[in-house]
Amino acid sequence: MKKFRIASMILLIISSFFTLDLLINVLGNVMPEMNDGLGLFGLTGRMIFGDSLWSYERFFEAFRISTGITFVLFAENIILAIISIIKGNKKLS
Repeated sequence: MKKFRIASMILLIISSFFTLDLLINVLGNVMPEMNDGLGLFGLTGRMIFGDSLWSYERFFEAFRISTGITFVLFAENIILAIISIIKGNKKLS
């Protein structure tokens, strides 16, 4: 159970990093007139989108999906922590 909690926490951290990076891309491309078109502002943009087919809608959709995954992993970590606390209290009784 402890290894599963550690793996889940690592996945949450990685997912949070991707979500933050995609948020930077979304916010950086809100007004493309200021930037002379769309651009990649984060570190992971090229890994996800490659060198072509950029659009604000794709940036936003990737951010939305990543936010959902991060939320699910966050909820999973909370549930695992609650289960661990309950099991710890049963051992003390």
